[in-house]
Amino acid sequence: MISATRIICFGIFVAIYSTGYCQRSPLLASYEEYMSMKESTPFGLEWISLGPVVNSARVEAVQVDPAHPGTMYVAFGSGNLWKTTNGGQAWDPIFENMPALGIGDIALAPSNPEILYVGTGESLKKARNFTMPGTGVYRSEDAGESWKHLGLEDSWHIGEIAVHPENPDIVVVAVLGHFWSTNVNRGLYRTEDGGDSWQHVLYIDENTGANDIVISPSNPEIMYASMWENNPGISGRNSGIYKSEDGGVHWKHVTNGLPDGKGLGRIGLSVSYQNPAKAYALIDNLSKDKRKAAEIYKTEDGGISWKKTHEEDFLFFPGIGWYFADIYTSPEDDEQIYGLGVNLAFSNDGGKSYSKMGGQVNHYFPSAAQGLHLDHCELWINPTNANHLVLGNDGGLYVSFDQGLSWMHYNNIPAGEFYDITIDNQDPYIIYGGVQDNATVYGPAKEWDQRFDDEWQYLWIDAWDGGDGCVTQVDPTDPNTVYFSMQNGSVRRKDMKADTSISIRPKLPEDIKGKLTFNFI
Repeated sequence: MISATRIICFGIFVAIYSTGYCQRSPLLASYEEYMSMKESTPFGLEWISLGPVVNSARVEAVQVDPAHPGTMYVAFGSGNLWKTTNGGQAWDPIFENMPALGIGDIALAPSNPEILYVGTGESLKKARNFTMPGTGVYRSEDAGESWKHLGLEDSWHIGEIAVHPENPDIVVVAVLGHFWSTNVNRGLYRTEDGGDSWQHVLYIDENTGANDIVISPSNPEIMYASMWENNPGISGRNSGIYKSEDGGVHWKHVTNGLPDGKGLGRIGLSVSYQNPAKAYALIDNLSKDKRKAAEIYKTEDGGISWKKTHEEDFLFFPGIGWYFADIYTSPEDDEQIYGLGVNLAFSNDGGKSYSKMGGQVNHYFPSAAQGLHLDHCELWINPTNANHLVLGNDGGLYVSFDQGLSWMHYNNIPAGEFYDITIDNQDPYIIYGGVQDNATVYGPAKEWDQRFDDEWQYLWIDAWDGGDGCVTQVDPTDPNTVYFSMQNGSVRRKDMKADTSISIRPKLPEDIKGKLTFNFI
């Protein structure tokens, strides 16, 4: 059993505890310097929103008020937290002017939806480009009107927040920690007083963070958590699943029937709404071929034993399980489960078999993208209506009321993760931008009114309705000639009038053996 230790951290005040100390995040000092410079600048520039919204952006977390399903919260990986109270017709950013851009998770208190927790710092670990760290946990008691910083500043990346179903002040936070270096302030943290103080209840070592935490709705004393040893060059031997039977104070490592050892990657968890002894684990088992690494395990005896649910390989996050590995159980039928990866997978037989979900996609504003976007980050299932799904992926926010047969894509939120922007030499000029998994878009320097669709268009879009748009350049003397790049060094020249393009990706001369390799960006 792992005993609880105590940690308290507010602002610059720290308390030493058994596994280290709460270090003040340098991001807070950077933010304070920025605010000071902003107040003293002689320029006083005002910013306006230009869009685009046509392509949307990567959603990291979603939450909905079940009693008022028109109230939704959507957190973008590096694009703020947005709220609607009218079913998505209008959105407001509610985490503006806070010292964190990246968000890992958000959680509404089931017993009081006015109480909202935000864990800053993106939860996906992207080896190929920058991932936004955060400054700890924040709480709102007025549905996002105001915020209180709760500490945990050295967490940097937060995987999950779980709130007790009856007491909104009991919260457990899964802290992933620093992605590319060691730190002791990672693992599971628990509070009984709404974040005024924290217990560091599960800690393994400076390389192993907590990825997921779920609380049994029918018996909140029962909790399941996953740990992920994920620093560069680290094997994964300390990754695994833990269970608590006393509301998260103490934890026991459960292993029987589960893979372990080198190559054990990210693990997502879910628990039955009716039976606290029945739980599922979606595991990135990297001891296998990466394309076949996704495995689902089930326990029906509270973690005493686990069994893989399927004989055939599950091929829905081939090669990039470090991005995904979330799993969800239907509140009405605990044999119905959803697995999140490159594709959205659904099983109605407890994981014995699965199908990839798609469905008809309708867009709030017109879009050239036709299908359900790939790369799924979080799913919310209405606890009182299991047909009501809210999905966040690299393409934005999708809502279904028929269990995924059809979706509404809310591409009316001005958020995007831009790799690069450029402008041409026309008057008025056109702006071009390459966006994470949402291709390259271009449009005018014109203020966007959220009541109307914007004037932006895709410069290109791939066959899967996305693709990473990288650097774009326009011929300075001929705005009809545009050069654009995609992931892995793919570069093309486009004739805008003819709407045609040709590849100009560099190649080695025929007399030189080997091949050119490129970074993702």
